[in-house]
Amino acid sequence: MSQLSPASAQTALPAMRDDQLAIAEAIERSWRRCMVKGVDEQAPAHDQIITAQELSQRLEKNRLLLTHAEPEMLTLSGQIAHTRSLVILTDSDGVILRTMGEGVEQGDIRASLLPGASWSEEHRGTNAIGTALVERAPISVQGAEHFMAYHHSLSCSAVPIFAANNQLVATLDVSNDLNQPQQHTLALVKMAAQMVENRLFHATAQGEIGVHFHARAEFIGTLWEGLALFDDDGQLRAINRSGQFQFGLPLDEDVLANRRVPFADVFDESWAAFRQRCQGSDLLFPLQLRNGARLFARTSLQNTARARPVVVQARESAASLEMLDTGDPQLKLAISQVKQVLNRDIPLLVLGDTGAGKELFSRAIHDASNRRERPFVAVNCAALPEGLIEAELFGYEEGAYTGAKRKGNHGKIQQADGGTLFLDEIGDMPLSLQARLLRVLQERCVTPLGSSKSIPVNFMLISATNQKLKDKVAAGEFRSDLYYRINGLALQLPALRQRHDLQRLISLILQVEQSPHTEINSEVMALFARHPWPGNVRQLHNVLRTAIALADGGEISLLHLTQDFLEELQAAGQAAGNDQPPRPALTLKAQSDAAITAAMQQHAGNVSAVARQLGMSRNTLYRRLKALALS
Repeated sequence: MSQLSPASAQTALPAMRDDQLAIAEAIERSWRRCMVKGVDEQAPAHDQIITAQELSQRLEKNRLLLTHAEPEMLTLSGQIAHTRSLVILTDSDGVILRTMGEGVEQGDIRASLLPGASWSEEHRGTNAIGTALVERAPISVQGAEHFMAYHHSLSCSAVPIFAANNQLVATLDVSNDLNQPQQHTLALVKMAAQMVENRLFHATAQGEIGVHFHARAEFIGTLWEGLALFDDDGQLRAINRSGQFQFGLPLDEDVLANRRVPFADVFDESWAAFRQRCQGSDLLFPLQLRNGARLFARTSLQNTARARPVVVQARESAASLEMLDTGDPQLKLAISQVKQVLNRDIPLLVLGDTGAGKELFSRAIHDASNRRERPFVAVNCAALPEGLIEAELFGYEEGAYTGAKRKGNHGKIQQADGGTLFLDEIGDMPLSLQARLLRVLQERCVTPLGSSKSIPVNFMLISATNQKLKDKVAAGEFRSDLYYRINGLALQLPALRQRHDLQRLISLILQVEQSPHTEINSEVMALFARHPWPGNVRQLHNVLRTAIALADGGEISLLHLTQDFLEELQAAGQAAGNDQPPRPALTLKAQSDAAITAAMQQHAGNVSAVARQLGMSRNTLYRRLKALALS
């Protein structure tokens, strides 16, 4: 081999963090595997693209994964917008199923990051996706840490995704050009992957009684809670990964399938006593593990984790129309108009910039209607490939196309029967499908692909777009008859820069993120007030969600804002021609170092006081102080 492995080179670096050391060791193991397998590091990688038919079969096999990953990929893509990064979802073999984002600039590499390409270690050598699958752990692979020279221009961060009981099903990855490094990428991918895992767990895990637990009471009902599902006899049926870590037990799929794990083997209490003291109560109570560790817990009954997933419901349906009325006059007008026409079978068209909150507003309309107990079915007309959107909307019969389910599949329109059909980005619907949708809206019947049978449907229609549909009608890109059919009442949502309720909106987002007591310092609030927010409410939500995670329970300060956000603010100030030029955008590390230095001076070197102020552990602060002393 022509060069030392990356991990070997890392040994000369001072004060490497534990997570950095673990990644370096994982990369070194990967390089050794590649050498044993005879992977040629200098040869260009073969594209390893599977056939269209095999990709279709893999997409169908992973339909549940794709359904639950899509919202988190959209969120992650929004968090790293304008960074020329690509969000990638693969299956358990490392084959790319779905991508989002601008992607890398180099055409030859970009072509190998399309759906159908395999990124297993066997095919690509050391890389974030393939190595994360083998190591079953999050990993970042930068530049020359890739085994094959062909990939040295990439920076990649991947996290494996597990279904219930540790079944490895996918990886989530962000890749970008090495010359455009991004701060906190791996942390963001970890959060998104955890959300996908939670969604999959709630959708697939079996059990009658759920025990939600964590060592800190405020973490119950959040992304990081442990969740164990028991049957009526007190036998453990499923447990999420957070729960496994807290139990300290390697409860993989085979263990739960081949032996009984009674409640009393895990908790220091009998099943009967536990059932008696938590009967009919949704309150938190103390619970102790057999190893003596103390937790806080609450229960959910009759398979609640599947029927009403706590985290998913909180994130998707947390806001009512009343909650959204946070003081902005234009939004107040839209809410008032909705209430006047609600339950009158009038189609609604929600207008607003990308990220203005059109889907959240539409969900709130659904929850306020008499259809609230029926499904809210969302379809992003711009996100689905044109070849799949017809099958997604109208469904299909058995054998309608290669790779179709054996018994066919109900389309989104049929799934929305009795509830609400939300067509997001309807301006991007292909013309060929607009005629079919118009017929459904006129006849209130849907005909699946490959079938001659019409199925009656009844739903409330809410459409949304960030485009000027009248202009598209004039250009012949959108049917005028469909435009007037969906536009019973147009509701205009304001851009965030036009709103007058920033403080109350931030409070609402903190509540949705289950962090209502998180404080934001005055300097950050001043930046929020000046920012142009091109990504609107979605961007604000992403900035706050990331800051909450990075602050780890402490006050949100400049330390917890991403470099991309700060650079965007600086660019906006320069474009506005401010008399006083904005301060140069510092790197996050420079901001962090400056904040630590100032806090040490303020508290006369009291490490405990500084750690509390900055929201970090004393051990982390000691490491940062050591690094400052060496720099």
